[in-house]
Amino acid sequence: MTATQDAVAAPAVTAPTADRPKRYPPTVGFVVVWAIWALTALITLVVPDELHVAAPLVLGLLLTVWTLALAGWAAYAYRDRAATLRLRYWTPWIGAVGAWMLFWEFSTAKTGWLEPPHFASPQQLLLVFYTDAGILASSTWHSLVLLVIGFSIGAVAGLGTGIAMGWSKLASYWGNPVLQTAGPVPPATLLPLVLVLFPTTYSGSVFMVAFGVWFPVAVLTRAGIAGVGRGYFDVAQTLGASKNFLIWRVAVPGALPSIFTGLFMGLGASLGALAVAELLGVKNGLGWYIQWTKGWAAYPRMYAAIIIMVVVCRTLMLVLFRIRNRVLAWEKDLVRW
Repeated sequence: MTATQDAVAAPAVTAPTADRPKRYPPTVGFVVVWAIWALTALITLVVPDELHVAAPLVLGLLLTVWTLALAGWAAYAYRDRAATLRLRYWTPWIGAVGAWMLFWEFSTAKTGWLEPPHFASPQQLLLVFYTDAGILASSTWHSLVLLVIGFSIGAVAGLGTGIAMGWSKLASYWGNPVLQTAGPVPPATLLPLVLVLFPTTYSGSVFMVAFGVWFPVAVLTRAGIAGVGRGYFDVAQTLGASKNFLIWRVAVPGALPSIFTGLFMGLGASLGALAVAELLGVKNGLGWYIQWTKGWAAYPRMYAAIIIMVVVCRTLMLVLFRIRNRVLAWEKDLVRW
């Protein structure tokens, strides 16, 4: 047969079909994590409580709903790559929290290994969040208001001090000894002085929070401005830049990474000062609530307030991180691997 006849006689080859969508089955690690949460829900619902605790059924149902939500997440991620990446990223943390919840429930409510009043079961904390929802919400709001006011005043004062000392040799000469002497003093040690100098306990509380923010912001703002390269100022002056332009368009933007580091440190210091500041006589707030419940040995209530304070701190840190990432987006292009 000729080549032409061979080609005609050969069976026709069909065009390749379109690629099937890629599938992303759950990993072994996720299956183990899901089993941990399912076991926790099962133990909560089925195993009888050794200690008298409230609402085990409610907690068991909540854990069951969360376990079903994890299964739904895995089912959705089976066809979606972005959801799969998020699920695989968070799987270790979900597993760690699940293992802790299993140990917590088993060692308190189910076996009584960790006895009250110093240890509380998850059911007890859940009941506290329900019964004390009003006072916990009010305490959280008052603490947030006090923290925002004190942090804002301290941040503005720290920025002003750091910019002045970083730019002016005269301000640095007079301000540096004061900064190095008064700045490292813990705000809690100023408590007797605050009680004497301030007319109200609330204004004294605001001062203590602001003082905890002022020092790290001032130090790192000054260091950031001092670290801006001289060449930037020379170029700006050559183009006719004024003094205000050099400060606000060259020095301060160049010092922003250090400034944000100071704000992060100041936020941590302000949260520590907040708990002490609310002991001055403030009649509401998370710090006040913790001290009040501790005096009554109501440890589950105290733990609930601590959890709220941790969530608040975490949220504020995330907000500040988002602001920093937005303002310093240009830094991402400077990283080289």
